[in-house]
Amino acid sequence: MCLLASLAVVACTTQPQPLEAKAEVGPAGEFGPADSLVYSPRIMQQLRHVVDSLNLRHKVCGPPPQLRSFRQGRGHYVMMDKNVGRALRALQQGMLPDTFLARFQPSQVQRDLLIISHDEQWKEPDGRPNARTMYRGIPLSNQWSCFLDIPGPARAQPTEQGRWVIKYQPRTSYSPASLEAIYFPEALTQQELPAQYARLVQYADCLIDTTLIYTRSALRVRRYDQNQPKAEMAFMEFAHQQTLCPGYRAAETYSEPEYNCYRRAREQWDSLRLPRVDALAKTRQFKALLLQAVADTNTMGASSEEFEEYVARYYSPRKALELKRGRRVVGGCSRDDSPRRHALGIARLSAETMSWPTFLRAHLDIMNDRFSRVSDGGYAQARRQTYLRELEELNINVPHLMLGIGLSVVDPPKNHYSGDVARLGRALAETRQPREVERQLLALVTDQRLDPYNRVRAYYLFLHYINNLPDQATRRKNVDRLNAAVQQLPAYLIANATVKPEEPGN
Repeated sequence: MCLLASLAVVACTTQPQPLEAKAEVGPAGEFGPADSLVYSPRIMQQLRHVVDSLNLRHKVCGPPPQLRSFRQGRGHYVMMDKNVGRALRALQQGMLPDTFLARFQPSQVQRDLLIISHDEQWKEPDGRPNARTMYRGIPLSNQWSCFLDIPGPARAQPTEQGRWVIKYQPRTSYSPASLEAIYFPEALTQQELPAQYARLVQYADCLIDTTLIYTRSALRVRRYDQNQPKAEMAFMEFAHQQTLCPGYRAAETYSEPEYNCYRRAREQWDSLRLPRVDALAKTRQFKALLLQAVADTNTMGASSEEFEEYVARYYSPRKALELKRGRRVVGGCSRDDSPRRHALGIARLSAETMSWPTFLRAHLDIMNDRFSRVSDGGYAQARRQTYLRELEELNINVPHLMLGIGLSVVDPPKNHYSGDVARLGRALAETRQPREVERQLLALVTDQRLDPYNRVRAYYLFLHYINNLPDQATRRKNVDRLNAAVQQLPAYLIANATVKPEEPGN
């Protein structure tokens, strides 16, 4: 039997439906011609109608929501791995930072960090509520990032001013004692997001449905996980035998020449596979085995990429989408493209079946390279870029959408989609509206009504945008514009936020 894709098992109560027309074959693969889209012209036209309706709905959806920033402010961070006991007592007694630094020698010191704070709440296995306060340093330039989690809910703002927040780890048999602490010269503050920016978040939430891509029972699987249900196995074995698929001897050891021979034979078979299966699909046995596999409740979450392709083509694209949503593919290494291909399959089937809620989330995951895997290789970008063009072709207000998922608030709407600033900046470098994107990003950095953390996020978003621009002269011009904008940040951030000329393009 051929080497199959990821397999796992979850329950399913869905009953088989009558055979539908086979799924439309899209453009020539993910990495087709540079001017091609990953969705067919017919599907793009259908999606435009959906976007037009959503854009119209947003215009009449009422006032923007009231959204709050993270608690934030200036902090001085220290880390100790020697004389920890004496240093702890000094901090607990309220020793001021200058005195502490003169008396002790911390292994790490960072002055003037932007610190954000929020509560995390959960229930223990026995049902008891628990909480902790998270403090995170947002580094600029070569500053040190820090993470402190303190048991209990957030302290009242006045008690933070002029005091140390301390995280002490006593010595164990595995590690020496350690100490981290942040001193707050002023109380942390929290701001409401100005209405014009809350409306950007509202626009993103209007387009991006709260429906999650994967079902609640979806299992995390890898490409070569093997747990194939009997009905699917019988169907796949029949399809492989009838189309002369070269067998893979999983229980035996291949020499390198033998494996290369098998791989070439498999690639040749795969290039001829679909025409052969198209002919086979007309037979009664093929149809019967496919119906049995689809009806098997064990198939949900245990299907493979190849099987899902046959379900979409010969049974029902909607059923194939249901199967794909039942498993979350995890990459085995940085070069493993299976999570991205799985998300692309979900996006295409969602587009084919007009399932907008899962379509846009899956497409944004591809654009943001938002997948679980050992490390981030990002190999799609060099060959196909970030798929921003599809969004612009759909008449989505891309600057508003990207900023709406790039802004950060402490109480976002349910299942709000948050974008990574590095990925968003890379994507925006491909926009057809560069001047508008630049104008809006610089306005965010300089707007003193906006909280410092979101202004710093806009700074990083613009910096990643600059780093991905192909033209060196445009990069240098935008570095000058960004350096002019950062002069309006809080005074303690300006020096570290100033971009050195050699940074873009590194």
